[in-house]
Amino acid sequence: MPHVSQNASGNEAQAFEFSYGLDSDGVIIGGRLATGQNGPLTRADLAEETHQLRLHAGYDFGPATGFVTVGGLQAEASSGRRHGSLFGFGMRVSLNRALQLTGEILHHEAGAKDGSVSLRGQTLAVSAAFRF
Repeated sequence: MPHVSQNASGNEAQAFEFSYGLDSDGVIIGGRLATGQNGPLTRADLAEETHQLRLHAGYDFGPATGFVTVGGLQAEASSGRRHGSLFGFGMRVSLNRALQLTGEILHHEAGAKDGSVSLRGQTLAVSAAFRF
């Protein structure tokens, strides 16, 4: 889902995300391809733009779904391009038929460039979704 936002300096920041999921007998498998000039990973990796490929696997426990995430990222800045990995886990909880809350914690590491220290950290993302 593409979206455009405006950052504090007044410049437009663009992002694009494509997600796919498959649910079979309670087992959830999916993936996400995202690119953008904003977001928690872009800020955490001190980058101007990040590209991510994530794979998700989990299980539907009824009102809650637990999942694990593995993937790779590419952080681009004026000083160069760094490649890294990410992994984490999350949970989606249905509060009622229409409202879902999702939380995910990711550990990510953008590889070192020119012998410098590799950037690593954790991000926590919480979101809400309304189903119609």
